[in-house]
Amino acid sequence: MNYPNRQRLKIFARIEVLEAKDAPELIAKLENPNYKARIERAMILRVKAFDRNCPQHITPRFTIEEIRTMNQPLYEHIEKLEAKIELFKGIEN
Repeated sequence: MNYPNRQRLKIFARIEVLEAKDAPELIAKLENPNYKARIERAMILRVKAFDRNCPQHITPRFTIEEIRTMNQPLYEHIEKLEAKIELFKGIEN
């Protein structure tokens, strides 16, 4: 799911779960020397179909950092306006 770009990939698959003791050759291929955990099982997905969804019904979602970046010009504009307000307050007195 990619909320900011309103994209989703649906995958329909059958899964086969293999215990490590039953598939040592496969487990050896999956092992990563930089990963210290022991692999207990492997899962093989046999894809039957896939589909990209129309973005019409996917609500965009953003991280707070993405929102801050998008709104940065607004924050800067607000700061300038607040500075002008303070300047005018000083003139009135």
